[in-house]
Amino acid sequence: MTAPDRTPGADDPDGGADGHRPATATGRWWESGEEPDYRATLANERTLLSWLRAALALLAGALGVLQLVRISPTALRLALASYLVALSVGSTLIGYRQWRRRQASMRRREAFGHSELPAFLALALLLLAALVVAVVAVGPY
Repeated sequence: MTAPDRTPGADDPDGGADGHRPATATGRWWESGEEPDYRATLANERTLLSWLRAALALLAGALGVLQLVRISPTALRLALASYLVALSVGSTLIGYRQWRRRQASMRRREAFGHSELPAFLALALLLLAALVVAVVAVGPY
């Protein structure tokens, strides 16, 4: 008895929930399907680069926060800097995941689907704003 032929969902470039991968000679996701229009591929890449720029800005912000020696207590500065680093890592991972999902979907000519991850990142940025307000509130002003 052979396994039924399954097509992976648009929301998972690695395959379905059971980890089934698209059949290619090498098993690589970027070789499945057909080559998408180069303009769509470049637009997808620009979006990834935007996520990476945001991550880099968050890292720079973390370094800046650590330099606020006279403005806030050490523990608060370390907490804020750590949170910024965590947001930077999250932004990088979200950007890469979305780039890969969309690239694989374009190769298979499937709809992109919807991701909840940007909503979680937006919520995390709102929490960051609250932390910044806390740092300013406890400052020596």
